[in-house]
Amino acid sequence: MTIGQIGFTADSKEAAAAKKFKSTWEQKVDFETLDRSEVAVRALLEKKMKTFIPGTDIEGLITELKKNEFILPEEKKKGGSVPEVFIETKYQKVEGGLKVVEDENIKKQIEENKFFESLKESVFKNEAELEQVYEKSLSLGKGNLEQIEETEEYYHQFAHLVKGGEERIKKDLEGLKERKDLFEKNKAELDSKTAHKAEQAKKVATIVERAIVHSVSTLEWYGEDVSIEPTSQFDDVKRGVDDVLQIRKEEADSFLGLGIDVTYRGLLSEQYRQKIFTLLKSIQGGYATKIKYFKNHQGECMREFSVPKVVLFFDTQDVKELVHMVKNIDNVEIMKNYKDSPMKFKVLNQIIIQCELLAAFAEEYQNPIFRKYQEVVATIKELSWKNEEIKKNLDARHEDEVTKHMKYLIEEFKKQV
Repeated sequence: MTIGQIGFTADSKEAAAAKKFKSTWEQKVDFETLDRSEVAVRALLEKKMKTFIPGTDIEGLITELKKNEFILPEEKKKGGSVPEVFIETKYQKVEGGLKVVEDENIKKQIEENKFFESLKESVFKNEAELEQVYEKSLSLGKGNLEQIEETEEYYHQFAHLVKGGEERIKKDLEGLKERKDLFEKNKAELDSKTAHKAEQAKKVATIVERAIVHSVSTLEWYGEDVSIEPTSQFDDVKRGVDDVLQIRKEEADSFLGLGIDVTYRGLLSEQYRQKIFTLLKSIQGGYATKIKYFKNHQGECMREFSVPKVVLFFDTQDVKELVHMVKNIDNVEIMKNYKDSPMKFKVLNQIIIQCELLAAFAEEYQNPIFRKYQEVVATIKELSWKNEEIKKNLDARHEDEVTKHMKYLIEEFKKQV
């Protein structure tokens, strides 16, 4: 049950106050980011009771909110109906409401910029070559090219699919603009040289992302039934998902998606560890990642759906190879080599390992998302029946460094909670 589906008993004074409480906070912040634990909601109510229905008993209101799953009890976090996860946003009170004062996503982006800036120096001869390769990358991939320079029109195509329609989309775009404005504010405080480097770093990141999309969707690394599509800026920034791996199944109208968060720091990096820990914490809490504004490989707008999620790493050498591919996109011989690149098995191996281990972890904590992780593994194995390359790779899998490190991180996480 999502927030939008929460119901209240019509003939109860406490229920009426609860409904008003929800409505009030939905107008002030992106309501889905609100901490709905009993402690947090009780604190809000104690401050705001005068603005709700006079004479309402706070304990009765708490009971009503629990009954209707507005307040999430601790045991509920172990599985069942829970809200989606968003990247944490911190707010402070200002005249007229609340404003974002800090965003973890912005910090991560700044760190990525530093990495790509250092990478740029060793990959491109000069800025002119970077610009040339960047322009090439924008034409790669199939389907969601319009998302690179997203406009409001992109989101309004989903009005008939989003609960709340145009009004909800407007609020989502306002929240997204808040994030972007804060990021731009941080950029504006940089000197012109540093800001220019950040812009170049962003272009290198785009080149790499489009190369991955092209490899899976156009070069058909895993066959014609598997593609990868970039998410909208909303789902990237607010849901922490860069891309969705789409697997088309035999059944009519069947869609299976896998959310992908990407890091370019390598398996043993601190950033990879932090991303895995964030994902484990989300799963342990009973949450499921949802994708809200997504067009599939066929270009069709999709209704909001939940996905199992993995974190894929690409190290410096991987990035260099992907950039090299884009630079030589018109060279037939070089592209033949990339169609059979060993990197595709490295990526597939990561997906299978994480889905298997995260399925077991999710099942241990009674999070229903474990079934979707298992479905991804089963479907990839089905694909291997008609793709000898995939089958050969799956048969050759063993206890490699990725498996060992993932198991280590999961055990380390369990010790800390």
